[in-house]
Amino acid sequence: MGTQKRERQKANRQQRLIEEAKAERSATVKRNVLRWTLAAVLAIAAVVLIAWIGGAFSGDDQADVPDVTLPVDTTPADTTPVDTTPEVTFAPGDTTPADEASGKPSVLVPDELPTELVVTTIEEGTGDPAEVGDQIEVNYVGVRSEDGVEFDNSYDRGQTFPFELGAGEVIAGWDEGLVGATEGSVIQLDIPSDLAYGDADRGVIRPGDALSFVIEVVSITPGATE
Repeated sequence: MGTQKRERQKANRQQRLIEEAKAERSATVKRNVLRWTLAAVLAIAAVVLIAWIGGAFSGDDQADVPDVTLPVDTTPADTTPVDTTPEVTFAPGDTTPADEASGKPSVLVPDELPTELVVTTIEEGTGDPAEVGDQIEVNYVGVRSEDGVEFDNSYDRGQTFPFELGAGEVIAGWDEGLVGATEGSVIQLDIPSDLAYGDADRGVIRPGDALSFVIEVVSITPGATE
């Protein structure tokens, strides 16, 4: 009798152990499922967050970014060649070279800078002498009296220069120096600064420069008489 009771008790303990083992395994499975589910949720959330962050800094928002393209300077470059030709000067008493191709005559650099108007007839012309009010047409070469540096001439342009004598259309040295000139004459005028451009700065012509011209009188047309 006692043996049977012990056998039953032993069987009951084994049954409890089996049930406890089953319960433990079931709890372990539930815990693993919960952990796996939580890990999957976290992984999905991380993927969504990364995708959102990537979209926030990608081309989706490029329409809101201001255009910062710098303007292009379309101003054409200055390609004007720089004149690097050295300035040729002449000593007092020298003669500047003539140009046979254009007909430009030479100019005699005065020995001393003129302090008053000096009129020198190189070639005599013909006809009536020019008077104030006459229309005169000339060719000319102009240089600085100090060193013979040329600043202008009409021969290179291939066009004569017309003006009314005594009307103030030219410098005072011309208005005074060409009175009495005849058609076809060639005259040199050595003009002091005060009868030229005075203290004005005109590039090659510097303030206070005296000027020397060789002028060819091409034609003289008498002015209207009262």
